[in-house]
Amino acid sequence: MESNQTARAVVLAAHGAPATDYPPLRVGFLMMLEFAKPVERIGFLRAWRDRLDKEMRTWRRTQENDPYKVAVDDLAAQLAARLDCRVIVGYNEFCAPTIDEAIDRVIADGAQRVIVLTTMLVRGNSHTELEIQQTVVHARERHPKADIRYAWPFEQARLVSLFADQVNSHLETEPQ
Repeated sequence: MESNQTARAVVLAAHGAPATDYPPLRVGFLMMLEFAKPVERIGFLRAWRDRLDKEMRTWRRTQENDPYKVAVDDLAAQLAARLDCRVIVGYNEFCAPTIDEAIDRVIADGAQRVIVLTTMLVRGNSHTELEIQQTVVHARERHPKADIRYAWPFEQARLVSLFADQVNSHLETEPQ
């Protein structure tokens, strides 16, 4: 890539999913700790939550135990080829790296403009409306010289076109 291309990067912000071979009881404990109000105030609960979160995020991922991550990584590779710039995936939960870590990584590698683009297309969920937005705000505070943009929300007309094209492509094919 040319130097002007390396000065920009995309962080593809995906949801993430637990690996299918990660112990389900631990997933349940982590979710319970995520939603329990006193966790932030009680140190040992916060430490337990953080340990479980790190363990789950860094669990070894394969096509067999996490086809979602494999699909998102493939999407990122194809997007990078189309845009001719670096595209790295960051996960909102369950997988590594986090969106924060992905932003920090591309900036450490020289990106001066970072576009954060979520795979979650429809408005109205806390991940896109609050969590990723706050992540971008905090990243701007950590990296005041970088131009970090959140490419959100998607224009409704673009989503309608995407969905209509998908439906039409299935209407034009023979039943299976």
